[in-house]
Amino acid sequence: MDELATLSELIEFDDRPKHESVKVMATLGRHVQSIGNELGYIQKLESFGVELVNDTCWCMLLDPPIIPSNPNSLILTNSGKYSHYGPGLTNRKLRFGSMYGCIAAAKSGKLSSGSSLPQWLRRSFSTHQIIRTIKTIK
Repeated sequence: MDELATLSELIEFDDRPKHESVKVMATLGRHVQSIGNELGYIQKLESFGVELVNDTCWCMLLDPPIIPSNPNSLILTNSGKYSHYGPGLTNRKLRFGSMYGCIAAAKSGKLSSGSSLPQWLRRSFSTHQIIRTIKTIK
């Protein structure tokens, strides 16, 4: 639930929609999705364009439409496990990033070498703290 809440907050952080050339996927259990639906998170994710995959691990997803059919595609993930095993399983390039970085890339359509946040903020805060800090600045 914490990850759903964080993902929902990152999507709502600004008014930018998902870039049309980006696909956003999230895996979660059906039970988690059911609770997330009751709390309003699922509707926010789906309206942004997140595609939900239930009851499986990313490492089990090897074919389109989940995995991009273009062999030159780049997959950005916040999963350490998938960033390690994914390249060998999918024959695609993978990059590991924070949830913040994944959503920033989904909105801009570009992979940033870092974050648009100042380095001191990236290094010192968790994603939850970043969201709270930026909201107080706005």
